[in-house]
Amino acid sequence: MSALFAAPAFAAEQVVRLEVGGLTCPSCSFIVGNSLKSVESVVIEDFAEGEDPSEGLYTVRFDDEVTSTDALIAAVEENGYPAALLEDPVSGEGS
Repeated sequence: MSALFAAPAFAAEQVVRLEVGGLTCPSCSFIVGNSLKSVESVVIEDFAEGEDPSEGLYTVRFDDEVTSTDALIAAVEENGYPAALLEDPVSGEGS
């Protein structure tokens, strides 16, 4: 008698960059960071100030079988900050 075992399906990990506006004080960046981290599977890899001091660039890693870029943007926008997915110049993903 033999047993059949299904191989586990592995989710695709995604890394994207989000541009967030309206960062007028240090608390704003903290609020946006917490908004992103509240989305299941999200890890903030990096944060950098944008060319405009009120903008920030967040590099975020997440499991695309658990959440989506739309959910990331919605989490930020629910707290009143405009957010947009930036195209990754290396892989051509995003937009």
